[in-house]
Amino acid sequence: MRFLSHFSMAVALAAAGTLAVTALPQEAQAAKKKKEKDSGLKISKEVQPKVAAIQAAMATETPETAKPLVEALLAETLAPDDMFVAGQLAIQLGGKITDTALQEKGLITSLNSGRTGAEQLPSFNFFAGNFAYGAERWAEAAQYFQAAYDLGYRANNIEPLLAESFFKRNMFAEGLVKWDEILNNANASPTKAPESWYRLARDRALASKDKNLYTTWAAKWAAAYPSGDSWGDAVAAYRSASQSDAVQNLEVLRFMKATGALNTSRDYKEFAEEAQRKNLFGEVVAVLEEGKQKGIVSATNPLIKEVLEPAQREVSGDRASLPAQPAGVRGSGSSSVMMNFADVWLGYKGYDKAVAFYEAGLAKPGADMNRGYMGIGTAQAFAGDLAAAKQAFAKVSGTRSPLASMWQTWIDQQTAPAAAVAAPAPAEPTS
Repeated sequence: MRFLSHFSMAVALAAAGTLAVTALPQEAQAAKKKKEKDSGLKISKEVQPKVAAIQAAMATETPETAKPLVEALLAETLAPDDMFVAGQLAIQLGGKITDTALQEKGLITSLNSGRTGAEQLPSFNFFAGNFAYGAERWAEAAQYFQAAYDLGYRANNIEPLLAESFFKRNMFAEGLVKWDEILNNANASPTKAPESWYRLARDRALASKDKNLYTTWAAKWAAAYPSGDSWGDAVAAYRSASQSDAVQNLEVLRFMKATGALNTSRDYKEFAEEAQRKNLFGEVVAVLEEGKQKGIVSATNPLIKEVLEPAQREVSGDRASLPAQPAGVRGSGSSSVMMNFADVWLGYKGYDKAVAFYEAGLAKPGADMNRGYMGIGTAQAFAGDLAAAKQAFAKVSGTRSPLASMWQTWIDQQTAPAAAVAAPAPAEPTS
């Protein structure tokens, strides 16, 4: 994240405005008194002639001759009003002669005086932070940016800059806590935080090499801006942080299918081959037909002849051999057998039958409760019974819990009213 360029900041400072100091002791005594009364400032008698000399030099064709006078005044031990005036003169002269270092001194002096007006405090703190950021004084930058932010300043990309001032110090957890605060505040306003902020926070979480942080922030991005890309990233983060077996991997792929996160032929290949290994012929056909319709799996892809066509030949006989109800299973049927039948019915879009077999599996001794509730929720979600699906996912714990939480978030997105339009992210300033 780039800080506001020195040139841009000089222009912005000029727009922010500074106090027009009038302190000529004889020629403008009346004007001086009126200005002091209006501003509440009282320049000491000792400083008045110095201010007059600085202003006179600034009014010439060589205003840079005022610089040593300003610097000498800044170096003195001054009363608050005098300090503020000295700072204002430094800002004015710095802008006039394009001396950003002098402007920075003026800003800090003005702020330290305690006399900066309420209307200028937010921008002055931001600019002070921006100077510190440009000089890689990250902790100082964070201090000033936070002060500006707390005062309501929201221009010039202050939000990313504030968060970045933590990441520059490798304080990833703290920086992401700051992003959480910023995003929550933005989302409490009439417009949503822009998607670019979520992406940036996700990127920093990934850079932290903390898989749990990455999983959390990838999920936050998908929750705020659902798309195939964001959900795909959330799933990738979940996979990187978990140890999934073959059954759980298929559950993840089903979620990717529901959220539109199957984006490449490799995704479809993984799904089809995982289903093929479990003889889920209906699911193999369904997923590869979807890939063909989307143009992701081409007609010449080896998957067509090697996986799809063999599965298509098996579908009719396989489906005809399935028990329609758990009671039709030969013998008592173990929990895993019942859930395997449920998986087959899920692939054939027999969602009510799938739920019945998952429930039968849950009732058996030694049942994997989390697998059963994950299957029930998935079947109900595919069937469009989102309320029931959410209840089922709420019962999932253990290693499947993050996936169940993503399902619940996705369900909330399907049932939520239209969200507020996000404000466009401000263009990143160039230096």
